[in-house]
Amino acid sequence: MALKLIKQDVQTLRDAFAERSREYDSLRAAGNWAGAILHAGVLLEVALKIVICKHFKVQRLPTAFQVHDLEFLFYCSGQQSALDTNKNLQNNFIAILDNWSMTLRYEGAKSQTESDDVDHALFDIPDGVLTFLTPYF
Repeated sequence: MALKLIKQDVQTLRDAFAERSREYDSLRAAGNWAGAILHAGVLLEVALKIVICKHFKVQRLPTAFQVHDLEFLFYCSGQQSALDTNKNLQNNFIAILDNWSMTLRYEGAKSQTESDDVDHALFDIPDGVLTFLTPYF
C-alpha cells in the first residue's frame, strides 16, 4: 500500500510561503486587519510544513499533514522542545493561537492592534515564531 502524499513538494511550499508573505504585507499595508491575521496563520502553517519536510527529510508530506492545527504542526516540526523552553517564543505562539483560526475566512472586524500583536508574534527578534522557524527551512 502506497503512502498518500500531498501534491505540493517542498519547493512549491517555499514558493507559496513567499507569495503568502507578499499578500500578508499587502493586506497590512491596506489596513485589512482581519485578512492580514488570516494570512498570518496561513503563513505560519506553510512555514511549519516546510520545517516538517526538512525535519523528516522528505520532499512531500503525507496527507495526514493537510491540517490547519498549528499546535500539531509545531509539535511535528521537531521544534517543540524550543517552544517548551523559550517563554518568549511560547508567548508569541500563544498570541497567534489566540488571534487566528480558519474561521476568520467568515469574519471581519479585527483591529489594527490585534493585527500588530500578531505581526509582533511572528516577526519579533529573536523570538518571533517565524523569525525562529526561518533558519529551519
